[in-house]
Amino acid sequence: MVGRTWGLTPRLTLWLYQAVIRPIISYGAIVWWPRTKLSIVEARLQRLQRLACMATTGCMRTTPTAALEALLGLPPLHLFIQQQALAAAVRLKKSNLWRPPRVPHTEILYEAIGKEPLIEAVTDRIPKQFVFDKKYKIQLHEELHEGLNPRELRIFTDGSKTRSGTGAGVFSEDLNIHISTPLGAHNTVFQAECMGIIMAAHAIVSREVMDYPIRILSDSRSVLQALQSYTFTSGLIYECHKALSEVCTTNGVTLQWIKGHSNSHSRHLGERRLGTEGGRT
Repeated sequence: MVGRTWGLTPRLTLWLYQAVIRPIISYGAIVWWPRTKLSIVEARLQRLQRLACMATTGCMRTTPTAALEALLGLPPLHLFIQQQALAAAVRLKKSNLWRPPRVPHTEILYEAIGKEPLIEAVTDRIPKQFVFDKKYKIQLHEELHEGLNPRELRIFTDGSKTRSGTGAGVFSEDLNIHISTPLGAHNTVFQAECMGIIMAAHAIVSREVMDYPIRILSDSRSVLQALQSYTFTSGLIYECHKALSEVCTTNGVTLQWIKGHSNSHSRHLGERRLGTEGGRT
């Protein structure tokens, strides 16, 4: 398909190598990557990648392989295979699927942890969970008229992040709830907003509220959209879903988005009591 003066364009040739040939070569790398440490295997892999480099560039036979790889942005093939193996090992570990014995091909993960301990840190990612039977409702628009249902219990949640740290809070006049908690310096606002909803759900359960329509108001559209999805890959969002489902066993629950720092009397009251006006918690 490729000649020095004819055939596929350089761009398409490089794409075929990166998108088709190289993934075939690196398939199952997590099992056989230790072979790439052998000089004879490294040389064979180098010759193979050199063919792709020459087909792409149409260079002279004397052009150094390292120069071609640098020109095309291709890491040496044996290093790319080790990178793919490490990525697979980290992905399996973060998904709680990494339970192999201490055998040679698993050493790549432990070597990486020795060089970068942060790899061993807990992550929020979980195996994909499908949920199609949610009992709570999501409302992504504000109410035109507040307080139309006198029996409805309204709970405000909020989260914020400053230079000193992150925090979440819950406030409700109807249930006499006023909770705030620090979450540390390394959490995101998204996580803080999600924790606010979880805290609200736990507060409702602990007060044994039954047979009431409950409206949880949050200014985080992103958290509500994540809860609205039928697939969960975030452990925190999945935990929030389970907490809300527990509340729904005895109550009707609606999660509503409300504009932060708006002119709504209820929103203003909730922010003032939570202490999140101006971004503080």
